[in-house]
Amino acid sequence: MSLFSLCTAALAIPALARPGQHDRNAPIISPRQQPDANNATNWPWRPLPWGEVNFLHTTDTHGFLEGHLNEVDYGADWGDFVSFVERMRDKADEHNVDLLVVDTGDLVTGNGLSDKSKTPGEVSNKLFRNVDYDLLTTGNNDLYFDYITKQVQTDIAEYYGDHYLTTNLDVDFNDGHGPISIGKRYRYFTTKHGLRVLALGFTLQDFQRPDFITVHNASTVWNSDWFKEAISNEVDLYVLLGHTDINARCDLTGTSQYNATETPMICMKDWLRKNKPDVPLQIFGGHTHIRNFRCYDGAASGLESGRYADTVGWLALRDVASDAWNGSKTIEDVPMATRTCSSPTSSNTMVDPTTAVRLDRRYLDFNRKTFAYHAIGNESDAVDKLDTPHGQKTTGDIYNARVQLNLTGVLGCAPQSYYIFAESCNCPSSIYTMVRFALNTTVKPDGKVKPQDSPRLIIMGTGGIRYDLFKGPFSVGDAFTVSPYNDTFLYLPDVPYTAAKGVLCALKKDDYCETEDPVGPCDMPGLASSTFAYDSFSLQQPLLHHAATEIKLNPGHVTTDDFGNCSKAVNSTDCGDDTQHKPLIDKYKPPKYLQSQGNIDPKNTKTVDLVFTNHLQEKILNLTVIKDLGYKASDVDYYMPPTFTTRDFLQEYARVEWNEKAKECPVGP
Repeated sequence: MSLFSLCTAALAIPALARPGQHDRNAPIISPRQQPDANNATNWPWRPLPWGEVNFLHTTDTHGFLEGHLNEVDYGADWGDFVSFVERMRDKADEHNVDLLVVDTGDLVTGNGLSDKSKTPGEVSNKLFRNVDYDLLTTGNNDLYFDYITKQVQTDIAEYYGDHYLTTNLDVDFNDGHGPISIGKRYRYFTTKHGLRVLALGFTLQDFQRPDFITVHNASTVWNSDWFKEAISNEVDLYVLLGHTDINARCDLTGTSQYNATETPMICMKDWLRKNKPDVPLQIFGGHTHIRNFRCYDGAASGLESGRYADTVGWLALRDVASDAWNGSKTIEDVPMATRTCSSPTSSNTMVDPTTAVRLDRRYLDFNRKTFAYHAIGNESDAVDKLDTPHGQKTTGDIYNARVQLNLTGVLGCAPQSYYIFAESCNCPSSIYTMVRFALNTTVKPDGKVKPQDSPRLIIMGTGGIRYDLFKGPFSVGDAFTVSPYNDTFLYLPDVPYTAAKGVLCALKKDDYCETEDPVGPCDMPGLASSTFAYDSFSLQQPLLHHAATEIKLNPGHVTTDDFGNCSKAVNSTDCGDDTQHKPLIDKYKPPKYLQSQGNIDPKNTKTVDLVFTNHLQEKILNLTVIKDLGYKASDVDYYMPPTFTTRDFLQEYARVEWNEKAKECPVGP
């Protein structure tokens, strides 16, 4: 039996309790996240630092509103987050300080909740907007197709009104209304405790921009009349939102594969630090899918907060000078932010020491223990007290949507975890090794025109694999999470094998195109462990209040940023990760394409069917090795029915290979 054969675990999914109506502050019993999710085993180990103005930040949620069902540290759903936000707003009121909640885009592409509806986002957008956001902006995945952008405009931009910002973005839906901004250009507002804020929301240029959008340079913004009016206001704090790498450079001339000239948000940051250096500036970024914090100078910094609803970013600011502030400067018996950003040697901004701010950041794992610990406290029933009626209803709505979209059906039990970046390609725990097996098992003729065992080479872009696949119950929704794109399988028939076997290296010459053996050592066996579903124990207690007799760390984020390096010591006070993890490092760059060989004898096979996904057709037909054989577009045909796409092959593979029933199906790294 191969490494990828049937697992020995069965699937048991409890029924969802119906959301109840009750006093917001009363203890809650259920529902707790999605019924097929797993509870976190570890607690945060220290309370959050607070400031006068505090931020909760999400980004790159990509429809992951049901949570990560097989990852115990990230198992909360969007309803749990709704409850957390409401509880944290109450806590900020108790402390007499401000709390702002912000998001920096990419609402679709990556999960069945967002992608399986008729229009991506049609279902998930309405679930997403249960969170009371103060500021939001758009991401590149919200802009690739006009019908997706229209859905965002209707469901998100119009719903949030002047909270949704598209400062440098115009769209033209060719409906006679000309280029428009689907959101507001800026928001100028006063917080509950008197802080005057000017917020802008920027779209990046460095992506394959469709024809119906225009992403303006920052200079277009600061030369516009509306900006001159906005910047003339009395401002205590600038906030820049952007679906943008906070480490990016302003000038991208000659370095972008998409002909971008600049990173508009960073250019605006530079302009503000030059022209308004006495007003602190806070950036919230995204797009890179990492946790990161960046010091620009003593009064300017940036935060990125992970991906796929696995992280909530926390940022606390103190000493933001304002003669209108009417809240608290200190909070009794609560840790306060004490760090400062020193000016990098490359910074041209001279910051007056009186305008420098004290601040701190934290990256919160997306689970109920994290939310309860920070929002409720360290009492034994904190998790039961987390839920609010609004949060409970959202949890129920998510589950109902999953059922209606047929995402909850369990197809089998994944016998191990498979990784995109954390394992070397061609190793047993590389997801691309498993994908090759899955393609060979499922992408084959039906036997009517060609025999099922016809020799074939199947080529697929690795960019179609968006997320790791984790050990445990594997559902229809998980298949969408790993492979969300809807690409069909095409082919050229009867290609000489001597030519076809050179296609992969002709597409992209790399260390993997000529071998299916591991290139370098395989890392994952040392991480093998299991956490059984619905485990109630906790081996790690909040270290501030409890002595931990044993700490069993789960693999996860181990972050290095401008304030600290968690890899040196996960329990260092300089570490930004709120929960301690064993390092699971994204350190391997995968090949751009992969190939699966079906029923090929290298010594005797004469011709093969050259199979590829539809988005590779033009690239393959333009390869010299194919053009020299005289193949053209009219020779391309469907290899599989058009209804069988890259969303389906993992579902079918799980039904075939992982569907043996047993008593248990453990989850684990």
